[in-house]
Amino acid sequence: MISHPMPLKPAAERRDSSARPTKKAKTKHESSPFEEIQIDEPLGEAEGSAGLTSLQKSMKQSLDGARFRLINETLYKTDSHEAQRMMQEDPAVFSEYHIGFRHQVQSWPTNPVDHYVSSLSKYPLKTVIADLGCGDAAIAQNLVPKGMSVLSFDLISNNSFVVAADICNRVPLPGGEGKEGEKSGGTGQVVDVVVFSLSLMGTNWPTSVREAWRILKLDGDLKIAEVASRFSELDSFVSLVSSIGFKLKSKDTHNTHFTLLDFKKVARKFMTTDKWDSILSKGDLLKPCEYKRR
Repeated sequence: MISHPMPLKPAAERRDSSARPTKKAKTKHESSPFEEIQIDEPLGEAEGSAGLTSLQKSMKQSLDGARFRLINETLYKTDSHEAQRMMQEDPAVFSEYHIGFRHQVQSWPTNPVDHYVSSLSKYPLKTVIADLGCGDAAIAQNLVPKGMSVLSFDLISNNSFVVAADICNRVPLPGGEGKEGEKSGGTGQVVDVVVFSLSLMGTNWPTSVREAWRILKLDGDLKIAEVASRFSELDSFVSLVSSIGFKLKSKDTHNTHFTLLDFKKVARKFMTTDKWDSILSKGDLLKPCEYKRR
């Protein structure tokens, strides 16, 4: 969702353990699930490990963990165009990333996807939800059987719920930004709610927020969940999102791991290319997540 990435090889992630820096003690509010959890520790039967000896399983888990961390780093530190090219050339990258991500989530004390499944299930059935950067579309898989409409997008489609699209380039849904010199909420939108659940990835992530404004109806909801440690400065992040055409409705920072932000789409003036370039160049307001071995 990200430098041009080098070929992804497990060996590229091997490091001299003696070179690891000493960790600084973290306070409650500084804690990060990505730094505290050992992703190489087995969580049930490892993928593809049937028939292997205990030593072979341990080695495979270590190599899988190293590859997952390398993919993760690449997704955060390059733009979405490069990420899409990488995954189209080697679709296994997408699968391996989400297998590692699912294993990570199993150890988290909370999961934003579960929060959104619960909260969105209370919306009227006619609500149209767009899940941008959906992964394996867990929100849709939970809510569509209940009669709700969830449109799910990610770089690669790995099941029937997901539409392949670069959400930082163009989400394949109707909606316009209005005319030059006018203030408006745009035209042609069909989406009531846009969700970014841990999916603001890549150096060009602000463009996906612009796309969220384009496809949302006026007064529609924008929901963002991100790891708390990613925010360089939370108020600056909120200001950036607001400058694209949103008003903050609520901010939940009580969870030690995740920050939940709810915005409402508001009308805004048509912006020039130079103005957009200034706004969209601020991707460094979100820091990459680092999955570390313990």
